[in-house]
Amino acid sequence: MLFTKFIGKRKIMMLEKSVRKNHPKAVRTVEQIEQYRTLYDDITANGTVVQYADRHALGLLACMICQYDQLSQDLTENGAANEVQGDRAMITKKNPAGDLLLRLAPQIKAMFAEFKMTPASRGKTFGGTGETPKTVDDGFGEI
Repeated sequence: MLFTKFIGKRKIMMLEKSVRKNHPKAVRTVEQIEQYRTLYDDITANGTVVQYADRHALGLLACMICQYDQLSQDLTENGAANEVQGDRAMITKKNPAGDLLLRLAPQIKAMFAEFKMTPASRGKTFGGTGETPKTVDDGFGEI
């Protein structure tokens, strides 16, 4: 509604700027907002267009990455096992952060693929030049 006056490239540029600035409400903390904007910059640097409706998925990915970072930090600080008081003696329990990390990692990887942030999701390139093997003129096509 706000951008109906603009047409063509100008409209797209205004929408892209609003996606970066207007994070969804689920992105609350300073770290999540910074992660959201960093992800947006990384995704758009690859030439991927992030539409206004995609900001919710991008916000979810930012929150998941922040949660992954917090769990990883907890695992580093407290170790893989914790000593806790049982009914009769001290017992060793597995740190639940490890299990949560294992559950969160595939979800983050799937979201990376959705935003074309993995090599497989971007497609194969040849020799780091950005060209696909079919477009490389190596002289063998003339034989």
